[in-house]
Amino acid sequence: MRLKDKIVPICISVIYLTFLFACEQGNPNKNSEQTDHLNTKNEVLTLDTFSTFPPEIEGCSCYFSNDSTEFKKGEYIYMNDLAQISFLKINGVLTKFTQIEFKDIDKTTIIAKAKSDRYELTIEMKDVKQGGYETSVKSGTIRLTDKNGKTITKTFYGECGC
Repeated sequence: MRLKDKIVPICISVIYLTFLFACEQGNPNKNSEQTDHLNTKNEVLTLDTFSTFPPEIEGCSCYFSNDSTEFKKGEYIYMNDLAQISFLKINGVLTKFTQIEFKDIDKTTIIAKAKSDRYELTIEMKDVKQGGYETSVKSGTIRLTDKNGKTITKTFYGECGC
């Protein structure tokens, strides 16, 4: 077999592989959309701590931590403005919520619900004791549900007041 006879099939193979690769690259959104969709569905919900108060939270507020040790360190998982706005850090992203419901269950228990674009949040809090002159210590649970129905529930320790 002559060199010329060997080069032609190799060139055809290279051109064919280049064409296939180019076609695969021609629609990059198809694969990334599928990957993004799968990542969102399989994503594990985490509530992360943060230490800086968002600008919307000033004055009277609630701020909750995983436990009293984190609370003393100023590491929070939840904050609200005692009105309509609250924040959670979900999977590393500080997420803003708007309150949609607030109920006094009894003298010491409150249930509040809020939502964002991607999540629904339910806070059930109980008074533990008087904290300071204008604050009270709270404990309870935070339940977060995403649009796919995935839920995480965490207990908290924190404070509300002015």
